[in-house]
Amino acid sequence: MITSIRTNHLVVISDLHLGNPFSQAKKQAIPFLRWAALQGFDICINGDGLEIAQASFTKIAFDAPELFRALSDIRRQGREIYYVTGNHDIALEHFLEDWGMMKVSPFLNVESNGTRIRIEHGHIYDPFFVKHPVLYEISTRVAGLFLKIHPSLYRLWIGFERLKSRFRARKTGILGEHPSFRESALELSRRGFDAVIFGHTHHPGTNDLENGSKYYNPGSWMLKPHYVVIDNGQVSMKQWKGLRTS
Repeated sequence: MITSIRTNHLVVISDLHLGNPFSQAKKQAIPFLRWAALQGFDICINGDGLEIAQASFTKIAFDAPELFRALSDIRRQGREIYYVTGNHDIALEHFLEDWGMMKVSPFLNVESNGTRIRIEHGHIYDPFFVKHPVLYEISTRVAGLFLKIHPSLYRLWIGFERLKSRFRARKTGILGEHPSFRESALELSRRGFDAVIFGHTHHPGTNDLENGSKYYNPGSWMLKPHYVVIDNGQVSMKQWKGLRTS
């Protein structure tokens, strides 16, 4: 199992949820991953790339093979592929080994040209997930049923979380997130990391931490496709707008 790596060129995406009835992420993620590999970047999928918690087997069987073919092609080009497990694909923790196509890990400590970056999905910092795991699992499965009825309901939920965040007493952190995520990123940065990258919340954004470090979350590719770039120790977040045709 690999948890520490050195790379000067890495892109990080999160929360594709392939197999979820709401997810159309592969339409943009696969061209993006092929483009990133051609630019010389290694790849990190930071959790919930596959939707095991809310999936139908039929939908996973339809979505996943095309992604795996793309990843296999990228690996043959000499690029490294890392997969950090999340809460919706937690079953993959049984395979914390080098698959040949990708390396599966619970987290990654990245060193890039003297910069130290921590990458993990972040679900263990979700108060609901930690304090009420059984209720969290039940609500996840119920939410999956609602998505099958009308997938657009998810956008309403994301909007509600952003609205709730605006009225929260502690308004630090990325809009829509619980303050615990920023607090956890700050605690990790105190262990010597210059940047911390989570996923899980589906809310993209960046946030400066008091000690000069920075917290990034690329959100979910089920909504707007963002990605974090690590380029020779420089960390930034961008939005993928597709390949230009001209």
